[in-house]
Amino acid sequence: MHRPAEYINNDIYPLDNPGSDDLKELVDQCRSSLDETGVCILKEFVQKQLINKMVHEADQYIHLAHFSDDSHNVFFKDDDDSLPTNHPLRIKEKTSLKSIPYDLMDPKDALHQLYNWDPLMNFLSPILGYKLYRMADPMAALTINCMDEGQNHGWHYDESQVTITLLIQKPVSGGLFQCVPNLRKKDFDNFENLDAVLNGDQKDVVTLDIEPGDLLIFAGFYSLHRVTPVKGEKTRYVGTLCYKDEPNILNSPEVQQLFYGRINQS
Repeated sequence: MHRPAEYINNDIYPLDNPGSDDLKELVDQCRSSLDETGVCILKEFVQKQLINKMVHEADQYIHLAHFSDDSHNVFFKDDDDSLPTNHPLRIKEKTSLKSIPYDLMDPKDALHQLYNWDPLMNFLSPILGYKLYRMADPMAALTINCMDEGQNHGWHYDESQVTITLLIQKPVSGGLFQCVPNLRKKDFDNFENLDAVLNGDQKDVVTLDIEPGDLLIFAGFYSLHRVTPVKGEKTRYVGTLCYKDEPNILNSPEVQQLFYGRINQS
């Protein structure tokens, strides 16, 4: 069995040498990218043979994944009929995907071990600028999102300020990750620009170049984002690693029910 330290390309990402100048420089580069663009992509973060192992492990669980087929607004909130019918918060986005939850994974799995590897969390903390804790949600702490032919994830914002994902397998085509960086602020929602995007305006939409093995650090609370429909007979697998700035954080019951078909707030 491999150790998590052997999963990553240590020549580029010396996470097992926390006091090194190379790692400090890497952290600074990542933090600058995240601050300036809302995105940081660590190319070839996980070695190819371990990605192949993760694909195999995901294949073993996909029959247990919960299928979500839903229409929602960008915040996954209930419809507010006090707003005008053309208000952007009343525009419905379609999402169709399967989710493999954390509590169905084997602790021996490569992705499970990577998520629980302290040097990874300790590397991410200074990039984000605060101490990280693993999410307490028994289903959402670590998930694999699975998209088959025709499935997608509509425009939305995340409940978490920052989202960390690992692309495990690309589809034949489609399944592109697109975003509008920094569309909202901490205490201000730009409904005018949001309305434009939801009605097809592409001028501020960025398509990210992500390959299997790339780790994405993404300001999902501030940047509107989606995954375009998958094409072809090859499942798109993305691992989502959830860390929080406080302990004991769970997703809302609404989000749990949507993505896992059950609620567990314990």
